[in-house]
This record gives sequence, C-alpha cells and structure tokens, in this order.
Amino acid sequence: MKFRMKHAFLSVFLISTLFSCAENEAVSKKLEKYKITADLLTRNLKDADAEHFFHLKSTLVNGEEVKILESTFDPTRDIGERWNLVSVDGAGPSAADHREFDRTHNTKRKSLPKKYSFLGDCQGLAYFNKQTERLEKAEFVNKKPVKIKFLNVSSLDMVVHFEFYEEEGHYLIKSEELDMEVKLLGQLLPIKENNEYINYRKVD
Repeated sequence: MKFRMKHAFLSVFLISTLFSCAENEAVSKKLEKYKITADLLTRNLKDADAEHFFHLKSTLVNGEEVKILESTFDPTRDIGERWNLVSVDGAGPSAADHREFDRTHNTKRKSLPKKYSFLGDCQGLAYFNKQTERLEKAEFVNKKPVKIKFLNVSSLDMVVHFEFYEEEGHYLIKSEELDMEVKLLGQLLPIKENNEYINYRKVD
C-alpha cells in the first residue's frame, strides 16, 4: 500500500538535492525513518557520481508519431563522453541525432545532465511503501513553463520509479514517465516520453 508524503521537508529535500546535494539537519532527521539520503537518490543521476553501466530505451510519442532511441551509459569513460546513442528507430543515428543527444545528455561538469535541468522549476512528491518503508517513486510537476530540449513545455508531470538494491544499499532508477503539454504554433500538443533503464552493472 502506498501513501503520499505531504510533508514539505521531503518535497523540498528531494528537489534541492538534485542540484546541490545539500542536506540540513531537519531534513536528515525527517528522512531517517526511511533510510534516505541525498546520495542514495542522486548517485545515478549525476554522471560524475554514477557507478553503473546501463542501457536506456526512450520512447517518444507525439500524436501518431513514435520515435525510439536506444543508448548506453558507461561510467568508466571520461565525463562528457559517458552517454552513447546507439540507435534511432532501429537504425544507426545520424550526425544530427548524435549532436542533439550529446547536447542534452553529456555534460562536461560534475552536475546533472541538461536533460534534467527543468527539475529546478518543479515541485516534487515522494511515494513510499508503508510495509517496506522503501521509496517507490517520485513525482515532479512544473511550477512554471519550462524548456526541455527544444520544446516549450506549458505543463509537465514526470514520475520516476526506483528500485532498491539490497546488496549495494541504494536506489537506482527503473523507469521514467513524462507527460507534457507543449506549445507549438499557438497550440498545446500532448507529448509523452517513457524511459526504461535496464541491464545495470556495477563497475569498479
């Protein structure tokens, strides 16, 4: 059974750690019950902190148009070269595909990839399982219009599903579901993006 955490400390904590990883004493005490720390939630989001190789399958749905991107992430490579676009709709990516992918995924800094930059303008809620006291998902809703890639997004609802790995003692992202309303040529168009993270492998 799930319940919705309405306490402001947890919502603010989850968003702020994505960018600063700064914990304060009040937040830390609130989260002790759930054994959650900033590091557990952000380790696999920031390229510099990631410890796992994985595959990512992204499905973008724009009306009747569907686009599928497959990529890999390799933390043994230099920062700025860890994300690699493998295919677009089952075919080899074009030079333009690679440029756009690198721009939104690979970062030269020890920070979140550009694809996550919009989270700074979102409010977040965390969902826990009462029995296991494990974090199951987090939901982010924009407070104001945001820009994602080249899209002007009026409304956004992003749900991130987590899986806890007992042996390693931390969470990894299982999937992301993004529902957006995009303003294009004076009209609001619905766009969906589903991301599946698979084949995690910890590297030394």
